[in-house]
Amino acid sequence: MPEKDLSDDKRTSRARGSAGPGTGKKGKMGGSAAARPATQPATQPPAQPPEPEYMAEHTVASGETLSHIALKYYGSAVKEKWMAIYEANKAVIGDNPSLLRPGQKLRIPRLAAS
Repeated sequence: MPEKDLSDDKRTSRARGSAGPGTGKKGKMGGSAAARPATQPATQPPAQPPEPEYMAEHTVASGETLSHIALKYYGSAVKEKWMAIYEANKAVIGDNPSLLRPGQKLRIPRLAAS
């Protein structure tokens, strides 16, 4: 059986970005990673949102809710107001905004003028 000429196959595979089997090269770049030092792009830490300003610190009394506290500091107990207090104090309050414990210290954020 006559041997097949593989030179056409090699040219075709290189044109597609492969250097052929067993060469250890990938794509058109060729070479190995050890031959060239890896350059890493300069990375900057992600920008942190500015820390909100706080107008007061409130110590939770027995029976208080976030609505009570919002009414005291903002003059309104609408959800947007008490949720602002909750979002600023999630680490203290936990996952349930309805569960406040007497003695918890909450930071009251200054709201943007609307």
